[in-house]
Amino acid sequence: MTGCPFRCTGSRPSRSRSRRPGSGLRAAALLLAGALFLLPLAGCKKDTPVGKNFRFPLSAEPRQIDPQVSTDAASVTMVAALFEGLARLDEDGEAVPGAADWTVSDDGLTYTFTLRDSLWSDGTAVTAQDFLFGMQRAVLPSTKSSLAEQLFIIEGAKEVNEGTAEPSALGVQAADEKTLIVTLTEPDPDFPEKTASTPYMPCKESFFEGTGGRYGLEEEYVLSNGPFLLKKWNHNENLLLNKNEGYYDAENIYPAAVRYMIGEVEDPVGQMADGLLDAAPIPAGSLEAAREAGLTLTAMDDTIQYLWMNNGNEALKSAGIRRALRDAVEWELVYEQLSDASQPAEGFAAPASVLTVGEAYRTEGNRLAPSTDGEAAAKALSAGLADAGLTRMPKLTLLCSEDEYSLNLARYLVQSWQKNLSLYFDIEAVSSSELETRVKVGNYQLALYACTAPGSSALDAFGAFATDGAGNYARFSDSGVDSLVFAALLGAAGREEMEALEALLWELCPSVPLSFEKRYVGIPANDSGIIVRPYGGGAFGAPYDFRQAGKLED
Repeated sequence: MTGCPFRCTGSRPSRSRSRRPGSGLRAAALLLAGALFLLPLAGCKKDTPVGKNFRFPLSAEPRQIDPQVSTDAASVTMVAALFEGLARLDEDGEAVPGAADWTVSDDGLTYTFTLRDSLWSDGTAVTAQDFLFGMQRAVLPSTKSSLAEQLFIIEGAKEVNEGTAEPSALGVQAADEKTLIVTLTEPDPDFPEKTASTPYMPCKESFFEGTGGRYGLEEEYVLSNGPFLLKKWNHNENLLLNKNEGYYDAENIYPAAVRYMIGEVEDPVGQMADGLLDAAPIPAGSLEAAREAGLTLTAMDDTIQYLWMNNGNEALKSAGIRRALRDAVEWELVYEQLSDASQPAEGFAAPASVLTVGEAYRTEGNRLAPSTDGEAAAKALSAGLADAGLTRMPKLTLLCSEDEYSLNLARYLVQSWQKNLSLYFDIEAVSSSELETRVKVGNYQLALYACTAPGSSALDAFGAFATDGAGNYARFSDSGVDSLVFAALLGAAGREEMEALEALLWELCPSVPLSFEKRYVGIPANDSGIIVRPYGGGAFGAPYDFRQAGKLED
């Protein structure tokens, strides 16, 4: 190989795209905030080696590597590495040709995709029929995919999903082996970005039928078309990915192999220093050690520490009681305890959230912040108890992580409620893994737990509180919130509507955003070309893009 095999970062011409007013909400739900981070080289060298092996952490075992149904983070991470849609998203969040190039009709309703010459991981050709079958699977009622609505912009998709139309009514046609024609219900300039998301990925019908219902559950039941193929799946231990030499752009895929290590990383700094990992989240308490170890650190403003309230609890189902707990907190004292990586929360959307592509959601005019008001809190508590049919407030338990920082925050919250409401609550400290599990399954009353929205848009953050929203750890349900979220998903919402949705959430107080948290990812200094993505990857599906990752010699 001649020339520099890695991308040196620097200034580049800006690009702009025209978008119809109000059309970006759904796109923003699928795109990142634009804050993508590429670890640059310390100078490009012609003899920089390629073909290296890399290791990344994977927080949990993938449930199944099936693009049409996968929603858990581990599975989606694997799908993003193993599959490629008609388009893919570059480091700027822009749709670029993936498995196909495309043209669009003058009326914006018909997209014609021309597939590149590419091979499945078994060496057979990827065809337009494979993409057609994948999209049909995503919307078929028998698939029971929670991702189906992502395809409702396609003609007939909603009707097929509801069982009122045959699969053949889907507005997708394989004109020949290399030509796929997609007809939309209305013009959507963001459609190419959508084809980069998981439910649009191809699925080879004969292979799928041959798995006998085990598709995506073992390495032999995974057939992929992306830059990597699944070589080995050691359950609950690791997954080994090898470069797919049949991929259309194989010469520009640098790693020879990537291994995902399953499970919590106990000492990320030490593991990267020892060459056991090539990127990993860095806890706030380990930042100084990471700097001393020479790791390159990337900060992302995409996480919120919540005081979660389980709305299924007999007392916490009352919005009045929830507001009382919020307004009784001694906020100034709590804010004084925040770490250097934290700042007071100003609503339900993290600082990096966007309204639409390239437009930040948070402005000076829509910042929400709680204030301490003991008298108002006492009145809200009294009204809330009456609303819940209770004569007195039951004693609740506040769940938190067992580290001293979390325990300290929990103590200030409990002391605030004792001082301003004469309520006495317990604190239960558990490991971070137990905390996560219990919050996600609803086995708690109150909890301190930081989480990241599934995507970069404010809609992603607010949509978590819809009745069936991913990340609705509060078990909250309200028809008004559901209606506003649904309208936004259909694109019938702009800034005014989104701010109204957040204001409604603030009033109903399903849980309390306590602080905005910075997350940090560390990468060894000798590693290059690794892109780190906020929101856990969002529409990209993976927190890291290592297509052009390399390692410099010491």
